[in-house]
Amino acid sequence: MRESAIWVFLRAILYEWIGALHDLLKALCAWFKRWMTGQPRPTHPGCVWIDDPAFVRPDPLIYSQQYLTAQGLAVTWDNPDIQLFQNGSPVSSSGLSPGTTYEVRARIWNHSAEAPVIDMPVHLSFLDFGVGTHSNPVASTKIDVGVLGSAEQPAFASWSWTTPTTPGHYCLQVLLDPADDLNPANNLGQENTDVVAAHSPAEFKFTLRNDTRQAQRYHFEVDAYQIPELPSCAQSRDKDPLGLHRRGRHPVPAGFAVNINPATPTLNPDESTTILVSIEPPPGFIGRQPINVNAFHANGFAGGVTLTCVKEP
Repeated sequence: MRESAIWVFLRAILYEWIGALHDLLKALCAWFKRWMTGQPRPTHPGCVWIDDPAFVRPDPLIYSQQYLTAQGLAVTWDNPDIQLFQNGSPVSSSGLSPGTTYEVRARIWNHSAEAPVIDMPVHLSFLDFGVGTHSNPVASTKIDVGVLGSAEQPAFASWSWTTPTTPGHYCLQVLLDPADDLNPANNLGQENTDVVAAHSPAEFKFTLRNDTRQAQRYHFEVDAYQIPELPSCAQSRDKDPLGLHRRGRHPVPAGFAVNINPATPTLNPDESTTILVSIEPPPGFIGRQPINVNAFHANGFAGGVTLTCVKEP
């Protein structure tokens, strides 16, 4: 009796694992064959697999400076998808009154031609004017956005926002929060501008905060990029459609002197400093000239502001 039990045990060790290994290898080969040929997975009782192309996903987006900079494109912080209104008329985010209620309206897009965006939360917040400053939530709403090319896009999210009673300059952030998204990198847009009359020179200041977990040394890049007029269809065919938006192709106009102090600040985590920017236009300049000041550190892009120098005739 004892010998029979021992034999059963030895037989399980010596032989039965071979059958289990055979079954495992057979399953792996079947899976590898389906993966190489793109065949859909089999349907099991009580379970339905959804595979391409049956499963489609939305792609909501807003003009996102972080995303565009990562693609090597120049950006403006005068966000074309974020606009403030007072009594139904558009107003500049650079000249807001304290303790005053405005309507903030965000234009939202969907890059998917197959899947609409349904019941997506959209969040509004405001920050102190600058780079890396703390975000203060305002409100959230939900919207639907139709597929690419449909009459249901772009869609608009709208909030009422009462500015803080403390005088100051603030910027706005709009964050898309979909349940599913093909590209979540383009879901945050920011409106971050200031306008100052040039009195030889125009002087600006903004807060730079280190919002990372390690000490950072910052440097700044300046350019004069603005979103250009849409080209004609013929021009779009003849040229690189993104050529006009490449970083490095929008230098500050000749005669403008831009001074940044400090030019290369080093900040510990959560440490802030005030950056002073002076813009001296050339003699005889009349008009408005936007200057984009973008901050970078060793880990990449930190953020930026758009400063507009104005000189009346």
